[in-house]
Amino acid sequence: MDTISDVLQSMRLTGAVFLEAHFTAPWSIKAHVSPDDCTPFMPMPRQIIAYHLITAGRCMLLLDSGTSTDLKHGDLVILPRNNPHILASAATIPPVSAEGLIRQDGDSSMAHITYGGGGASTQMICGFLGSATENLALTGMLPEILKLGADDWTAASWVESTFRFAIQESNNRHADSSAALSRMAELLFFEAVRRYFALHPESRTAAVAGMHDLLIGRALVLMHKRMYEHWTTESLARQIGLCRSSFAERFTRALGEPPMRYLAHRRLEQASLRLLQSSVAIARVAYESGYESEAAFNRAFRRMYGAPPAAWRRSKASGDQH
Repeated sequence: MDTISDVLQSMRLTGAVFLEAHFTAPWSIKAHVSPDDCTPFMPMPRQIIAYHLITAGRCMLLLDSGTSTDLKHGDLVILPRNNPHILASAATIPPVSAEGLIRQDGDSSMAHITYGGGGASTQMICGFLGSATENLALTGMLPEILKLGADDWTAASWVESTFRFAIQESNNRHADSSAALSRMAELLFFEAVRRYFALHPESRTAAVAGMHDLLIGRALVLMHKRMYEHWTTESLARQIGLCRSSFAERFTRALGEPPMRYLAHRRLEQASLRLLQSSVAIARVAYESGYESEAAFNRAFRRMYGAPPAAWRRSKASGDQH
């Protein structure tokens, strides 16, 4: 078993579905799983990973950082660091708090939300994974949003039907169904992490390096959690208590490239995910990735991916995996 698998197993994740939601356009809600949401299912967790499974329709998910992704029936989206987020039928609609919309009909039924303006329907199942341990070196290397698209994995319809069966059994007070649901949510998270690191081997290398060198791990977590801050090698070194030269040498030895080059590459990786997972304009992706102009972003993107972002996005949309 490799280091990543070892760490995933050691996290001892426990999961639950805590509500079903039915929205009709136009709608927008601000959501965030709190420790209080988790306590009916487990002791207070030190780490929370949120997820949503879209069971009908489509919507978009937006973070305060500007990261967004479009979701449709069959998609599973995971938030490894439990970021507060907005789910909406359109980005321009002012959100309301999800907390005030949650209803529960009797002690044995699943909590639910029904909300919206009566237009196109979107349905989803919302849940979380909690852990009594915390591994920032791993979750810090993951993007703010992990997505398993319905078109990317053959088990999408099976997962949805299994979730629905487990919810029905939970409502009927079948205790074994809760454990089964928890285990399935854990396996889906493992699969999402495995796929992400397979597609982004540099991030896997960083995660392993961060586990072996705690100071470099702290720097990596800072870089990934606050990716678009105006970091310098000196400011990062100061944050972790090393001098600039010692930090730069230690980081380069662990990761194979200097800190600022590593950060530039990770920003471009996040930009590529944004291009794939949303229809956001390239100029906006460039700005949110820290580039002063679309032309500078295009040049940097071409150097890393071999094509400018517009052409690269079209090739991926048409199914070209090369």
